[in-house]
Amino acid sequence: MAKNKTLSKENALAILDKVALFDDLSRTDKNLLAEFHWCFVTYNPGDFLTDEGSLDKRFFILLSGGANVLKGQQEQLLTQLKPGEIIGEISFLTNEPRTASVIANTSSSALVIDQDLLDKLPIEVRERLKDQIILRMAQRLNRMNNRFALGHL
Repeated sequence: MAKNKTLSKENALAILDKVALFDDLSRTDKNLLAEFHWCFVTYNPGDFLTDEGSLDKRFFILLSGGANVLKGQQEQLLTQLKPGEIIGEISFLTNEPRTASVIANTSSSALVIDQDLLDKLPIEVRERLKDQIILRMAQRLNRMNNRFALGHL
């Protein structure tokens, strides 16, 4: 498997402009985030973003392409992810092992965030990102509750 490449600052900024999760950020905030362009990583189809059971202290924001969430030895497909979705935030927040594997299903890119990057961001940007994480986790929980209530789990 080839080493994943990072995006240039210009490409990172162009992608930030296209992903709704970053709509609340000002142009200045997006420029600042794009300065960390080495955290914008590309993935080929079949590349792992996360590996079930691993201890990884990062989370990802899918920026382009798509990914499959797989669980167990039979790699049961749980869901397919699209740009703007957050991956691995539970392990990041709880320091628990990954609960599923996430594999790129097409050429994709993601913003890879660790605690070091969060610490370097201005508090306003950090808070907006945290707000989006909380919102998206609540939306995911609501979808799962609805699926459970309908007997689709």
